[in-house]
Amino acid sequence: MMRIVVKWGGSLQENSTAIADDIAALCGEHRITVVHGGSRDIDDTIRELGLPRRTLQSPDGMVTRYTDEKTLTALMMAMRGRTQARIVSELGARGVVAVGLSGMDGGLVRTERKAAVRAVVGDKVRVVRDNFAGKVVGVDTSVLDAAHGCGMVPVVCPPGMTADGQATNVDADRMACAIAAAWHADRLLLFTDTPGVLADRTDPSSTIRSLNRDEAGELVTGLSGGMRMKVAAAVEALDNGARTVQVCDGRVNSPLASALRGAGTLIGKGLGSP
Repeated sequence: MMRIVVKWGGSLQENSTAIADDIAALCGEHRITVVHGGSRDIDDTIRELGLPRRTLQSPDGMVTRYTDEKTLTALMMAMRGRTQARIVSELGARGVVAVGLSGMDGGLVRTERKAAVRAVVGDKVRVVRDNFAGKVVGVDTSVLDAAHGCGMVPVVCPPGMTADGQATNVDADRMACAIAAAWHADRLLLFTDTPGVLADRTDPSSTIRSLNRDEAGELVTGLSGGMRMKVAAAVEALDNGARTVQVCDGRVNSPLASALRGAGTLIGKGLGSP
């Protein structure tokens, strides 16, 4: 029985039926933990509340959501009330007993708040201090083991929580990677809306079939957007205990089964590009 972490991206709502079908078909054979984002639902909630959608770009080019206090509240409303409720409902309709969790629940994901971050504003680098973003500093997988011990599939989303109880936003890909590493997952599936990591981002047929840890690390600076975050997070996961990370297409039929047959890009310490 494999331990599998599935990162269910917020951009894959249109194929949620196929993903849920596959989890239902495979959760009897494997222990599956779902980690999800919710970018579309967060954007919708922010817009409905009349809040601005803002991002921060670090000096090295990484783009993240600017999470002030009001945005953090909107994020929690969207993640738990919309995205997670929909996923748990879809799994329940297929006979899967799923339990919705955030990184705050059961001490699952411990974070440290980035009290001051450097961000590029115009042509200058400035310090931002009202951002409730955090970095993952610890994962306690006992709540996951307890859920699996009861025959449940955990469905986890941000935020995480600091030692003094402050909710902090963390990237869902990075959360999935941290959970996969701490849980010693056999496979982390990062579902996305491309066939995998592409050698040429304009050519869907240029999927890189495998990368070792060092190759993936060297590739990060040449990537952009969500793929850059995914590959950077995959490297962190491998460095901290995950066995294999797979960036794979969540839009296809039977996406989990297809990934386990080798579709997408495999990233692992014993792998390498052909």
